[in-house]
Amino acid sequence: MPKQIEKPLIGIVGGEGKMGEWFRSFFNNLGLKVIISDINTQLTNIELSKKADIVLVSVPIRKAVEVIKEIRGVVRKDALLCDIISLKTEPVQAMAMAHSGVLGMHPLFGPLFQDMKGQKIVFCPMQAKSNQWVDFLKDIFIKNGAEVIEMSPKQHDLQMAIVQALTHFVNVNLAQTFFAQKFNPNSSFLTPVFRLQSLIIGRVLSTDPQLCCDIEMENPYFPKVLARFEQQIKSSAKDVIGKNRKSFVKKIEKVSAVLDDFIKISQSKSTQVLQLVDNQPIKAKKASSISHLKQQGAKVGFLGPQGTFSHQAATNLFPNTNKLIPFNAIREIFEAVNNQTIDFGVVPAENTLGGIVPETINSLIEYPLKVSGSFELGIHHCLLSRLKDKKDLQIIKTHKQALLQCEKFLRENLPQIKTEVSLSTTSAIEETKDKYTGFIAPFSAAKVYGLNVLAKDIEDAKGNVTKFYIITNVLNKAIQQKLGNNKTLLLLAVYNRVGVLRDILQVFANNGLNLSSLHSVPSKLQPWDYFFFMEVDNHYQSLAIKKTLKDIAKYCTVIREIGAG
Repeated sequence: MPKQIEKPLIGIVGGEGKMGEWFRSFFNNLGLKVIISDINTQLTNIELSKKADIVLVSVPIRKAVEVIKEIRGVVRKDALLCDIISLKTEPVQAMAMAHSGVLGMHPLFGPLFQDMKGQKIVFCPMQAKSNQWVDFLKDIFIKNGAEVIEMSPKQHDLQMAIVQALTHFVNVNLAQTFFAQKFNPNSSFLTPVFRLQSLIIGRVLSTDPQLCCDIEMENPYFPKVLARFEQQIKSSAKDVIGKNRKSFVKKIEKVSAVLDDFIKISQSKSTQVLQLVDNQPIKAKKASSISHLKQQGAKVGFLGPQGTFSHQAATNLFPNTNKLIPFNAIREIFEAVNNQTIDFGVVPAENTLGGIVPETINSLIEYPLKVSGSFELGIHHCLLSRLKDKKDLQIIKTHKQALLQCEKFLRENLPQIKTEVSLSTTSAIEETKDKYTGFIAPFSAAKVYGLNVLAKDIEDAKGNVTKFYIITNVLNKAIQQKLGNNKTLLLLAVYNRVGVLRDILQVFANNGLNLSSLHSVPSKLQPWDYFFFMEVDNHYQSLAIKKTLKDIAKYCTVIREIGAG
C-alpha cells in the first residue's frame, strides 16, 4: 500500500526550464513543496528522484529517454514517475521499466498561458502502474480549470504528428518563403487572412529552434504525415501551374464540406481576434545605413507641427537633413517608420516631471521597431501671443503637460485667464488667428509663427527635461555610437505568479546590473496583465546583458531588446 501523504513532495527534473518553472510556480501556488534539479543545481536528478513523491520529468524531447533511464531505478515504489514531454511513445516505454507508479502527461499549452483554466492535459496512464498520485494530479488539474484527456501513447503521437509537427513545419516554411521572396508589404495592404497567418507564424517562430527540431524529427509518425503533405502540395501545384480549375475547385469544395461547421465558427472568432491586433507586416531586417546620418535626403518624422519641442529635438539630432516631416500623433510616426516611408522617427519618451509618455511605450510594444538612441532636451516654456502685453490676453491654449508645468506662473500672473488644451504646444497657434489668445510654447515657435515673446522660462521647475527616442526599423549603430548611449532598453512580459518580479530583479542584481528605469504598462490583452519596460545601465552588447537575458528567460513569456537609450 502506498503511504498516505496529504501533500506530496514534488520534484521537477529540468525545473529551471520554461515549463519546469511554470509547473513549479503552479504547485507552489497550491501550497505544495517543490524541489528541482537541473544542470546548474546542487541537487542532482538522482537525489531528487529518491526524495520526491511525484517525480516530474521536464526536459527536451531528445533528452527524455536518457534522463528517464538515469532515474527510473531510484524512484520509490510508492512514488509516481511522470513526464510532460511533447511525445509519449518512447518516454512512456522507458518509464514502464520503473518499479514506481508511471504516468505519461502532455499539457497542450505552453508557458505563455498564465493558468490552466480552459486548457487541456493529455494523460497516458498505465493501469498496472497507477497509484494514488495519478488521481491526485488529475484532481488538482481539473479543480484548476483544466480538462484531462486520456489516450494511449500511440494515439497521442499520431495526433501530434499533425497538430504539432505539421503545423510547425508549414509555418516555418511559410516564413522561409517570405524571406526568400524578400517579402515586405505595406502594413495598410494586408488581408485579414494574412494578418491572422502572420500571428501564427510569429508564435511558431518564438518557439525554441531545438524544440521545433525535436517536435518534427523525434515523432515516429511524422515522416508518413509529411510524405502525404508533400504529395498534396505537388498535386495542388500541378493544378495551379496547369490551370486545372475544375480539379483545384473540387479539392477546396471537398475539404470545405467536411469542415462546414468549423468554417462558420472560425469566421466570427477570427474577426474577434483581428479586432485585438493591428496590421503588422512580416518583414526581414535590412542592414542599417550609416550614410543616413550624412545624407540630406534622410526623412525624419517628429510630433508636429513645427515649433514643438519634438521639432526642436529633431532639428538638433538631424541638422543635415532638409526633410523633417511633422505628424499629428506619435503612433503615426511609428507607422511611417514601420512602413519605411520615413527613415527615422523622433518621439518623446519620458519627462522628468510628467513621467513616461504612454503612447510611445505602447507603440514600442505594438510595433516591431528599435530605439537606436536617446537625446535629452531641456524644456523651457514661453508665453507667446500676437499681442505685446499679457494683460490683454483672454485665453491661453497649449498642450496639457505645458499647462501643468506652468501652473504656478499662470496662477500668480494670469489668475483670471481661461485655459484650453490643444494637441501640442503649437497646434493651437496654427488653428487660432484671434489676437487675444496666448500660447505656451517653445521659444523657437515665436520665430516660426511670427509671435511676440511675452515671458520667458515660465515653467515652474527649472530642471525640466524630456528624453526623446530615435526609432528605426533596425538598430542603427552609427546613431548609437554618435550619441554615446550605453543603456539597454528591454520589454518583458512575465509569468503571472507571486514573486516573479522579485526573482527577475534579483537576477539583474546578481549580474551587477542597475536598472535606471522600470515601468509597468498594461498589456491591453486582459485586465491586470502587464508588460515591464526597463532601462539597464549597461551596453546592449555586453556579456552581463546577454547572461542576464538568458537567466531571466524562465520567468518571462516575452523578452524584447528594444534597443539603446
